[in-house]
Amino acid sequence: MGRFLQRGWVVLAAGAVMMLFSGVPSAWGIFRKAACEEYGFSPEQSALVLNLTVAAFGVGSVAGGWLQDKAGPRLCALAGSGLLAAGFAAAALLPAGWTAAFYAGFCIPAGVGCAFLYPAVMTCAQRWYPEKRGLATGVPGVGFGLSGLAITLVHRTAGGMWGLRGSFWTLAVLAAVVCGGGSLLLSLPPDAPVRPSEGMTPVQVLKSKSWRLLALAGALAAPAVLLFSPLIVEMAQSHGAEAGAGWTVALGAAANAAGRLAAPAAGDRLGRKRVQTGLLCVLAALAAGFWWMQGWWFLAGYAGLCFCYSGQAALLPSFVTDLFGPRWAGVNYGLAALGTSAGSVAFPLAVDALGGGDLIRHAAACAAPLAGALCLRRLPDKPPRK
Repeated sequence: MGRFLQRGWVVLAAGAVMMLFSGVPSAWGIFRKAACEEYGFSPEQSALVLNLTVAAFGVGSVAGGWLQDKAGPRLCALAGSGLLAAGFAAAALLPAGWTAAFYAGFCIPAGVGCAFLYPAVMTCAQRWYPEKRGLATGVPGVGFGLSGLAITLVHRTAGGMWGLRGSFWTLAVLAAVVCGGGSLLLSLPPDAPVRPSEGMTPVQVLKSKSWRLLALAGALAAPAVLLFSPLIVEMAQSHGAEAGAGWTVALGAAANAAGRLAAPAAGDRLGRKRVQTGLLCVLAALAAGFWWMQGWWFLAGYAGLCFCYSGQAALLPSFVTDLFGPRWAGVNYGLAALGTSAGSVAFPLAVDALGGGDLIRHAAACAAPLAGALCLRRLPDKPPRK
């Protein structure tokens, strides 16, 4: 058994399966309508569930990265699996009307649990394949990209038999068994030190210009997809794509998975800065074209948005290791990912505050990624000094 665990492909396969149930922050829309009926949420309260879960994911990425760097990927992933399962179980148990308890019992543990799983898997994968960090993170990234589809299938199957609470109970069991079991398969290479000696400390990273630019670019990428995805079915119907509207979740998941594999692998060959800058520029162009696209072109445009957004996000773990070194790769990834979480919360709130019109939505989705590309252009071509 020990020899079996000491193989990189085992880590990649286990990570990909674990990631299938780690995309809860982006999958809340699947439960939104049923949750409003079951728990008596208003639309604003349901939206706050998403915002709190995303915020918990952002903060949890830092804590999870620190735990991964200090104690190793297995313990970090086991803790994440337990938190994720506890969040689903709490959602299944809490009675209607206990809104604040739902925020505390579901949003925080589920968001933090997912955040513990992600850096544990991604950092471990990079340690096995240091010369192909992008491809190594891309393989489990496929599972993360398909997470929305996997959770949807579980919800439709279990929910059809036992209702929303049955879906949450089923997901709690899957998180405990699948993610927890996969965590036991995570191991570092036998010849690798527990912590590499090379790299910047988190304090040094926070003081660096590279961290500020990278986090800001991640924040500015968020609106290109997240301003559209909650409304994508209605938008498809209004853009003449009624026949394919029901396939938007599957289409987005497939494009998401493809982007999370292809972009990091391309980054290994072409350079991560170049690939991420290009993806942000394409995001801006697609967001602008989204205003006019009709029919199947609209669905193709949405797939392109999902591909580019997920691809640039999937570059972050290996990009962070390139810039700041492997010693504190987990926590430094968490610090960089704070930008993505902040943008995911701030842009929808800002658009709603400005009236939430289509013009504002498309303008933000187009302008923000261009600004993010400019941030990346200012990144140094060489890693910053310690």
